[in-house]
Amino acid sequence: MAAEIDWPGGRKVAVLVTVALELWSPGHWPAYAPMAAAWPLPGGDDAHSASWVNYGVTTGIWRLLDVLGDLPATVGVNGLVAERHPETVQAIHEAGHEIAAHSWAQDVVPALLDVEAERDNIRRCTDVLHQVSGVRPRGWMSPRATGSKHTSDLLAEAGYRWTGDHSDHDLPRILHTAHGPLVSLMHSDHSDVRSAMAGPHAYRELHRELLDQLLAAPGPGVFHLTLHAHVGGRPLLAGMVAQILDRLRVSGDIWVATHAQMAEHVLTHQGRKP
Repeated sequence: MAAEIDWPGGRKVAVLVTVALELWSPGHWPAYAPMAAAWPLPGGDDAHSASWVNYGVTTGIWRLLDVLGDLPATVGVNGLVAERHPETVQAIHEAGHEIAAHSWAQDVVPALLDVEAERDNIRRCTDVLHQVSGVRPRGWMSPRATGSKHTSDLLAEAGYRWTGDHSDHDLPRILHTAHGPLVSLMHSDHSDVRSAMAGPHAYRELHRELLDQLLAAPGPGVFHLTLHAHVGGRPLLAGMVAQILDRLRVSGDIWVATHAQMAEHVLTHQGRKP
């Protein structure tokens, strides 16, 4: 159950911008890649779909960093990205964005691991992101947002403060684990992977309408904007994202925060409540 909460300065809407920077392990690729979905190659190496994903680290993330400008975002980074492209992860950190752990690769889903393998996956991701960025990640997002029944306990055990693996609430809530509290923060139901198929302009209008509804509604709300560097970082959709962000820049009554900032706010203001 999510307790009532107020945002800093009495703002009505808190804004979370999430960018996923992802890679698949060798021999794996996303089933939703345009060519993979339209023309699967059973038993073959889909070099095209792997290349489509690589766009995120070669090009998309750099365009999104430009589009974001001074607005803070949380970037979920696979450990494999940090291993192969440490300079990219360093640039994200130096631009002032939060770096969250996003499993070792997109095909390493915690729900498919046993407890020790999952603990090792968390440790491995934490270590490489800490080594590359100089900052230990405080938040975790599982691929497919699909953790196991052990994930929350393992994250708290490893010192994490928030998780993005739950979608059963509008406002943040505190999960009580065997190793202390962990804040659960939702991501968007309208990410670029799921919603942009209606077209970039429809994607822009959807988010404008969502912001208007949240600002008009009573009580606090959270506006989520969730992007993937290999999808939302492409020119036309990135242009629509820029227009959504421009709308945020001129909107009153909002608080743009990283996930870590929101988690700490929630723990400070709700952590002592039953």
